[in-house]
Amino acid sequence: MLPRPRTDQPHYGAHLGDPGYWGPYVEVALRDSGLAVGRVEAPFVGTFPTFLVGEVVVKLFGETFDGKASYAAEAAVQNMLAGHSEIPSPALVAKGELFPEGTGWSWPYLVTERLSGQPIRVFDRSGPGLTPVADRLGEVVARLHQLDAPPVVAERDLIPGLRRSAPDRLAQVGLPPRLVEQVSDYLIDAPAPSVLVHADITDDHVFLHGGGLQAIIDWGDAIVASPYYEFVAVYLDALGGSRELLGRFLASYGLDRDGQFPVHALQALLEFQFDAVTRVKELVNLDSVRELDELAERLFGS
Repeated sequence: MLPRPRTDQPHYGAHLGDPGYWGPYVEVALRDSGLAVGRVEAPFVGTFPTFLVGEVVVKLFGETFDGKASYAAEAAVQNMLAGHSEIPSPALVAKGELFPEGTGWSWPYLVTERLSGQPIRVFDRSGPGLTPVADRLGEVVARLHQLDAPPVVAERDLIPGLRRSAPDRLAQVGLPPRLVEQVSDYLIDAPAPSVLVHADITDDHVFLHGGGLQAIIDWGDAIVASPYYEFVAVYLDALGGSRELLGRFLASYGLDRDGQFPVHALQALLEFQFDAVTRVKELVNLDSVRELDELAERLFGS
């Protein structure tokens, strides 16, 4: 019997994308699911070990990095989306546990279909070629935000804690101290969590095929938040920081960039779980920004 994989650092990070290390575990997941075993390939390295085998993708969830909640959220959303073809996502093929018996971590896994397209990061987002994709992505995200969150996702009440920890988190990733001092007050009237969001629609998680949107992948970070929370990764990452593509996305979503949009969008960026400041610094010279309202307008204003 295979030993449980190691998750201690630096071992885990060094082996995260290593098919040689994870291959035997992937084969167990496939065999237990009644699926064919083949060559194990590594795509981009993410948080959890994820590998391509033939026509499927196998994702293994360790206990670290909130693996229990991530597995539960992704499995629940994938099950829900099976009844919503208007939101393109890889089909869930199988799920299970590598170690279903015993007292240790069971190492749950998901097997999904492998996509034929490519992530949006390999495409040029500086020109007009992706405007139809931005249009379609806006439609899909708007529809997603109309769905009820699965119970295990609705119970993931992360936003209050993210707001409390925002000043320290933002200081660590390089937001200037004068702006960090304004964060707590800026978030006092931030929109309340209200919709199901993917929460990490990055350039690795949007797939294109034949010039159009094929699917959105990786639902393990799904939470309930304000819709603006979703726009952070969409704009800064998936759409490459393109204001033109953001405008097309928002128009298709059904939201106007005027009025309070810049403020609400920046509030979401400040509470965002992952580092958005590094990308912001590529778009705006933060040394010249004195107030958060100014940053909101420069980032998100029409």
